[in-house]
Amino acid sequence: MFNWRAFWREEDGATAVEFALVLPLLLSMLFGIVAFGQYFAISNSLQQIAAEAARYSVSEPYFADRKDRAETFLTSPGGRFSFLDADHIINTEICVFPEDQTDCGVTNDFDAVQITLTYDLDGTAVAIADSFLGIGIEDITRRSYLAY
Repeated sequence: MFNWRAFWREEDGATAVEFALVLPLLLSMLFGIVAFGQYFAISNSLQQIAAEAARYSVSEPYFADRKDRAETFLTSPGGRFSFLDADHIINTEICVFPEDQTDCGVTNDFDAVQITLTYDLDGTAVAIADSFLGIGIEDITRRSYLAY
C-alpha cells in the first residue's frame, strides 16, 4: 500500500518545481532586455550614420555632387556600424538645400543637408517581440539635419 502522507510531506523536487514556475518569467525578462538593447543599438547607429553621411556630404566642394557623396557613404554601413545591415535600410531621403526645399517640405534660406533613413526591423529580436506583444514597431526612422 502506498503511503500518501509521506508522499505529501516529501520536499524532494520542490526546487525544481519552483524553478519551472519562475523560468518563463526570467526568460521573458531576458528576451525583453535583449530586444530593447537591439532596438536602442540600431536606433543609435542609424542616427549616427545619418549624421556622418550629412557631415561627409558637406566635404564635397561642388554643391551639385553632395547628394551623390552622401549616397555613396550610405551604401556600406556594416564596416562602421555592425548593428546595421545595408539591406534593411529601406528608405533613404537625401535633401540638399536650398535646391530640394519643395521635395523635403522644409523651407530655409541657407545651405543645408537633411538625411532621413528608415530601417526595417524584420528578422530582428525587436520584430519577434513585436509579434508577441503587438506593439506596432515595424521600422525605425532617424533624421539628421546639418546647416552650413
